[in-house]
Amino acid sequence: MQGYIIHITPQKNEDIILSILTPQKIKKLYRFYGARHSILQLGKKIDFEVENNGIFMPKLRNITALNFSWERDLQRLQIWQRYIQLLFKHFEGIEAIDNFYFSMLETGSAKLTLQNPYRVILEMYASLLKYEGRIPSFDMCFLCAHPLQEQIALTRSFLPTHTNCIPSTNSFLIKNIQYFLTQCSTIYLEDKEIHHLWQILLQGI
Repeated sequence: MQGYIIHITPQKNEDIILSILTPQKIKKLYRFYGARHSILQLGKKIDFEVENNGIFMPKLRNITALNFSWERDLQRLQIWQRYIQLLFKHFEGIEAIDNFYFSMLETGSAKLTLQNPYRVILEMYASLLKYEGRIPSFDMCFLCAHPLQEQIALTRSFLPTHTNCIPSTNSFLIKNIQYFLTQCSTIYLEDKEIHHLWQILLQGI
């Protein structure tokens, strides 16, 4: 079985509880002395087996790290792990999931080798919003419900507002944001805009 580690909870005696995102489920597994294993890191893709004894939490066994070359790049790794943290919070309290989320991580992790990491993560997030039916309407301001203009500001979850409805100095062309969210592509966005979108994403999925 394969999955991505999306959360690690330390326990006593260097034991840990891991939340692992697999194609159909977020598994919560126990690992004795897991803190001693360097491969058990946030965001890591692993191959593993589950041992059930019917008494305690299922145990994580026979772990193999499925490494990516970009994990040696600290910046790429940190950006990836930050998104994984946001994803864990998004799924808090949820166990059964659709295959989309595992596939999203598979696609993103493959792209990170060569592409700009911020753009990769933002395009992953756009695909998540699209899959969950959360692409906003760009007709009205999210806050005041009046028609939007050519330039807009964005709030959490990339909800569009007038530039004077929120305390932000950053604005975007509405057509570029529409393309980004509907096509899951950052091709028309400048690097400065990518930075601003990343800061908005950090507010939460």
